[in-house]
Amino acid sequence: MKYLEHVKSVALFLLILLSLALTFTIWTFTPSLQEIETPTQVDVSIGDKRSADEVVRPVKVLYHHEDKVTGTFSRADIEAMLETIQQWTISDVQLFEEEAGPEVLKQYLQEPGRTVLYYPGAVPFPVFDVIMDITDNNLPESTFNRVVVEWGSEDDPDSVIYFINTGSGRIYEAQVAETELLAFRGDYVQQSEEYDRYVTDPDVGILPIFVPEGPVERTSFDYLLEETSASTFADAIMDSPTAKFAGDLQSEEFTDDSGAIMRELESQKSINYVQPKAETSDPAIPSDLVFNSVNFVNEHGGWTDQYVYFGMKSANQQISYQLFFDGSPVFSNTTAVSLDVEWGLYNGVEQAFRYSRPTYLLDSVAETRTVEMASGETVLKALSRLDMDLSTIEGVAIGYELTEEEPLITFQPAWYYKSNGKWTRLSDESVGGVKLGLE
Repeated sequence: MKYLEHVKSVALFLLILLSLALTFTIWTFTPSLQEIETPTQVDVSIGDKRSADEVVRPVKVLYHHEDKVTGTFSRADIEAMLETIQQWTISDVQLFEEEAGPEVLKQYLQEPGRTVLYYPGAVPFPVFDVIMDITDNNLPESTFNRVVVEWGSEDDPDSVIYFINTGSGRIYEAQVAETELLAFRGDYVQQSEEYDRYVTDPDVGILPIFVPEGPVERTSFDYLLEETSASTFADAIMDSPTAKFAGDLQSEEFTDDSGAIMRELESQKSINYVQPKAETSDPAIPSDLVFNSVNFVNEHGGWTDQYVYFGMKSANQQISYQLFFDGSPVFSNTTAVSLDVEWGLYNGVEQAFRYSRPTYLLDSVAETRTVEMASGETVLKALSRLDMDLSTIEGVAIGYELTEEEPLITFQPAWYYKSNGKWTRLSDESVGGVKLGLE
């Protein structure tokens, strides 16, 4: 019995030693661990990043001489002129007319000795301040869609520039150095003598609408249809998206943990992104809407082709950037042709509520054809024959009609008119048809 007790004591002693040894080993053991990298979200860039001055641009410039009106919608001509006037110093911006009527606006827009820059959408002054050198510290949040440069004569040069909103009738006046206007006369006004003549019809529109007097030669383009995949857009815009097939079992739908939804619209060659939580009824500050939307698109490098600021509805936080091609706006009844952003707010954080845009890219030209368009005079006569109130016409321009039939996407030039905010194509028959050539 005593022998058994002795064995138990020895065994217990050995167990205690073993326990102490194991405890010491655990305390002093340093494992050799291989470092595991934490996965990070990869930045995806669809195309380019652009600044506000690259997308907020005039699309037509008219020069009002003593005996004629000339003009251009050539992107190269307009870009060259902008490079010069962006070096000007503009000062003393003041409200000149609170609510000018049509007759007063006509005087500002068509008197001789003036150059008129046409913007397709109303531009807020703080946005223009980024584009130009304006010395004023407290600019108004007001908007304008026409800039009138009054260059006078060599002996008596004016030093005034006007900012006009043709919708509200509000006119602002500002000062420019006489030396800059004299240089402008020498560099661009004289050159504009060689531009196409422009004509108008007093019966079309409340304000004068100028179009090229003679026939215009443009080019029709066929491009190979190339697209950025919906999944690439989802990776660029959303946070760790998951995909599933939509109800048609052909297009994809993406969601993420934030509740955002992005749908592929195959028939329109576009995507539509929505963050339901960000919906708001608050109106936007116009300049903020421009800056926020540009920054949002820049976050995923979304400027794939030439998109131009085309207008906004600040009360609804909506802004649109229209696809332009060869200096003219693109329209389509079936395919997406604009980049549209609706801004929102969630938990105090401003963000995109809705975002829709094309997915196609214009990289590979398959074929081109020269097209002789009807003259502006013919177009004005065709408009006068329409069964409509001609005073509702706000603009007339050459645009491109986009049609898509795989594997091609086609841009066909055509005459369009804008009435009650909507652009409508004039039929080829109404303007006497078009003449085609092959390049």
